[in-house]
Amino acid sequence: MGDQDLTKARLLEAAGEEFAEKGYESARIRSICQKAGANLAAVNYHFGDKEQLYIATVLHAHHAGAGAMPEWLTSQTHGPATQLRLYIRHFLTNIFKSRHHKDWQQALILREMIQPTAASEAVVREAIRPRFERLMTILRQICPEAEERRLHALIFSVVGQCLHYKVCRPISELLVGPESYEALDIDFLADHIASFCLAALGQGPTLNEQGQFAADDPAFTR
Repeated sequence: MGDQDLTKARLLEAAGEEFAEKGYESARIRSICQKAGANLAAVNYHFGDKEQLYIATVLHAHHAGAGAMPEWLTSQTHGPATQLRLYIRHFLTNIFKSRHHKDWQQALILREMIQPTAASEAVVREAIRPRFERLMTILRQICPEAEERRLHALIFSVVGQCLHYKVCRPISELLVGPESYEALDIDFLADHIASFCLAALGQGPTLNEQGQFAADDPAFTR
């Protein structure tokens, strides 16, 4: 990594801490540059202005928990049921990885969710929409006659189940205890959520009296 890249990386880290603590309006470029050990001109050189620095910082925080969508996730090789399982597992993997976000990254993302700015538009455009449209493609295969409103509700039902384990973690741990919550690992949750969704979509077996899915039911392809 060259000197310019190092300077840019330091600016992103320093900006992240400043924006997360003070918010966009109260954050000061001078303070960010002091923390980064860079001069004021470096912000203009690398980002253009304060707003563009903020957008880049929010994107940086988001990508720390969710990288680019891998090519295999867009493959049409498998049937829609398997595609949905792969999608949910990948989504959960990113969610669990985001638990290791730096404090400022989590705080900045939360701040942006509560008070959206132009940065949210950039995150949706560059990172979230491609994943949204991929899930829409999968669900269209399963429900080809669904109207747009219904399709959107189906998408948010899948996403909501996955996000629960990130957004509601503190309360969930209080409800069941940290050890019980940790037992809900990626393997278990990916299979549970996928099977739950596929059962609702008519693509998988329903729950039995033990709350389990009949994985060996020959009527369904997993």
